[in-house]
Amino acid sequence: MHSGDGDSFLSDIPENFEYDQNYLYDALVQSTDDYIYVCNMDTGVFRYPKAMVEEFGLPGEIVPDAARVWGANVHEHDKQAFLESNQEILDGVTDCHFVEYRAKNRDGEWVWLRCRGHLERDENGKPRIFAGIISNLGKKNKVDHITGLFNKFEFENEVSRLLDSGECPFSILAFGIDDFRHINDLYGRPFGDEVIRIVAQKIQSLLPSDTALYRLDGDEFGTIFRGSAAKEIEKRYHKIQNSLDHQQTYDDRKYFCTVSAGCVSSARDGATYSDLMKRASCALEYSKRGGKNRLVFFSSDMLVGRERDLELTELLRASVENGFSGFSLRFQPQVDAVSGRLTGAEVLTRWSCAEYGEVPPLEFIPLLEESGLILPAGRWIFEQGVRVCAKWLQKKKDFALSINLSWLQLEDPDFITFMQACMQQYGVDPRHIAVEITESYIASNIGFLQDRFSRMRKLGLKIAMDDFGTGYSSLGILKQSPADIVKISRMFVQEIRNNSFDATFIRFVVELCHNVGIHVCLEGVETEEEYGIVKSMNLDLIQGFLFGRPIPEEEFERDFLDR
Repeated sequence: MHSGDGDSFLSDIPENFEYDQNYLYDALVQSTDDYIYVCNMDTGVFRYPKAMVEEFGLPGEIVPDAARVWGANVHEHDKQAFLESNQEILDGVTDCHFVEYRAKNRDGEWVWLRCRGHLERDENGKPRIFAGIISNLGKKNKVDHITGLFNKFEFENEVSRLLDSGECPFSILAFGIDDFRHINDLYGRPFGDEVIRIVAQKIQSLLPSDTALYRLDGDEFGTIFRGSAAKEIEKRYHKIQNSLDHQQTYDDRKYFCTVSAGCVSSARDGATYSDLMKRASCALEYSKRGGKNRLVFFSSDMLVGRERDLELTELLRASVENGFSGFSLRFQPQVDAVSGRLTGAEVLTRWSCAEYGEVPPLEFIPLLEESGLILPAGRWIFEQGVRVCAKWLQKKKDFALSINLSWLQLEDPDFITFMQACMQQYGVDPRHIAVEITESYIASNIGFLQDRFSRMRKLGLKIAMDDFGTGYSSLGILKQSPADIVKISRMFVQEIRNNSFDATFIRFVVELCHNVGIHVCLEGVETEEEYGIVKSMNLDLIQGFLFGRPIPEEEFERDFLDR
């Protein structure tokens, strides 16, 4: 130990003492979570640490044209401050560099950075070395303040440590709360934060004692299982699934949320943190799109499917921007349950493209919703439906048209106003239009939807609850009379000849709905035998292939309205 000044320390260094600058740089890089950079002012070449190269997708540790290469990652709104701070160093205005800005990492996320640097000159005042530290501000806090869990940076550190150490194979389980935005929209973000905390506590309590849960982004969590025993992972997930699969209450407010999960193994699914998380996210997304509230193990087929989804999304975007080319409407008749007389139709959307031909609605509708394209496409569908309805009302004065709505349209604050303006434009009385919304969405968002339903009913629109019987609270939700029409799912018709429960369920729903003034439509009737069974059940409407398949506008008009 020395108590004197710096000269006494320097006097102790042997004259032959030497050190390699590379060793010094490597030692500094290994000693901090920050990114250390060095620039040779004679050549303008920068050196960045390997961790920074990996996080931001830089071409390498040695970057000759750093202003252009790194500058391309800087957020547009922060680029001016970033460039001006660097230019002051080059112009000799200052030898100190300090600036905060956002940069895009290799996953496309914006990361806040704090960059400090200093220019060192030789004895003649000539600039020689420019060096400094870039701090990822998000990494400074290791604990998530909402849940008390370690955050995504600590998760990345632990996964990377396990990969570097070559320890036994491990699995990553990525969790995501299903339909979490509905909770935020219904009760606000503070309540949503509490739900995240509650879910985190439940998941952590059901994991092995030596297994930590980490808060990733938004409503997502991650955990690491040593070993890759699928049965043990499934067992743990099912415990979590069962603990959440019911309506819950917090602060006297009820909410419902389930958790989907995607799983990857270090032994077969990736050799880097980035690759493993890409595949875990892919499996989680696959889980959500396949019905939610389930665990999916990653397979390479998912990446192929994901690439198709990305390409289809861009093709959908091009169709929307090109006047909805490739989109078309089909109309399926709805008939009086007893007489079989035409009462109206349901509008169904189709889409095709040159590259893939006719794409099933079950595939392209979720892509429209994920990309937000459902908002312009939904308006086009509604307007075209109202246009057709106006024409057909001239042929059949009591004609009624059903138009499906996405949950995103219901959350668009301007959509009801748009519907009103559209019906006024074409001179259609709103009582001839029914908007169809799935039972599962109504059941889980009834509080949020009450105001929307009230506004639509004031216009004169009818509300139809689609796919009734497939949700988790089918009968209970009827108590709140959220619909004017209930459409019983076709799943209750498919086995009606051999299953007494289906017939009993239909009769019970009809009686219950009629007692509270709700009409009932049965979907999926395809044969005369099925029609013979349900005809006496006091249904109001029937829809199914027996009475007509979805067909284009001109064909529907010819077959059902002109004859």
